[in-house]
Parts: sequence; structure tokens; C-alpha cells
Amino acid sequence: MGRIVHDDRGSASVEWQDAPDDYERPVLKIEGTGVSAPPLSIKEEPNKFNPYDRGSGGPGAGGGKRDLKKLSEWIKLMREMEERKKKGDE
Repeated sequence: MGRIVHDDRGSASVEWQDAPDDYERPVLKIEGTGVSAPPLSIKEEPNKFNPYDRGSGGPGAGGGKRDLKKLSEWIKLMREMEERKKKGDE
């Protein structure tokens, strides 16, 4: 049992209270469905993706480190080619 209270700044929080000794919790049931479902259980998936495992090869796995020097050289080469095209050189 609890109630919502507000502090001096207006932030809401829950203030929990002990239930009286004679308090009986209401039983919640789904009625009128006519279908009984088996109890739910959690099944472990053997190949579950772990985002913290770098060697998993899961979604977005890049396949290794990138050579940033080669990337920088490639970008410079592409920019030079674009400039040559604008000037009319082959």
C-alpha cells in the first residue's frame, strides 16, 4: 500500500505504508476467456547476441580494425579527383 506525496519542489514520489494485520490482498483473475494458458517460462536462447562481447560477430560487426591512414589517403585522393573533374582534367 502506498500513496503519492510531493516534496517542497513539487516532485512526486511514493510513500509506502505497512498494510494492517487484517488486510487481505484482492486476487486478480482473468474471467470469461474460456481459455486456460499454460504457465509462462523463460527459455534461454543458445545464440543470444551479447553486445559486450567484441568477438561475437553479431549485428554491426565490422570485421576488424580500420586503417585510418589509408582511409585518410583515400579521401584526399577522391578530393583531388573531384577538383580535377571540375577543372576539366582527366
